Amino acid sequence: MDNTKKKLLIIGLIAFIAFTLTFSISLILFRNTAKVAITTDNSLPEMNLAELAKYDGTIEGVPIYLALNGLVYDVSPGREFYREGGPYHYLAGKDSSSELNLIGGDIIVRKYKPIARLED
Repeated sequence: MDNTKKKLLIIGLIAFIAFTLTFSISLILFRNTAKVAITTDNSLPEMNLAELAKYDGTIEGVPIYLALNGLVYDVSPGREFYREGGPYHYLAGKDSSSELNLIGGDIIVRKYKPIARLED
């Protein structure tokens, strides 16, 4: 292997490692901002997973809800994203904490109103 190929291989390896580290650090930072959203607002009514599943965006005119960190949010204003066939439909009608704590949970907390607490 000549020197030019060795140099290109080393540069490629360094670029790959730098990208991987940057991506990993970004995921850690996003995860920490979403977890801040936990609250204990006892004035909200409780909702269980079976009730939450009825609000999954599959029925036109019915609100769309999702749960994050123990709270149920009404995401109906973003219906085009959460309705059946929308890019985030897989989050609707269920406890989406595990997905949203990786990325996007802070958007839900800022943009939508909590309407209930998720039963334990």
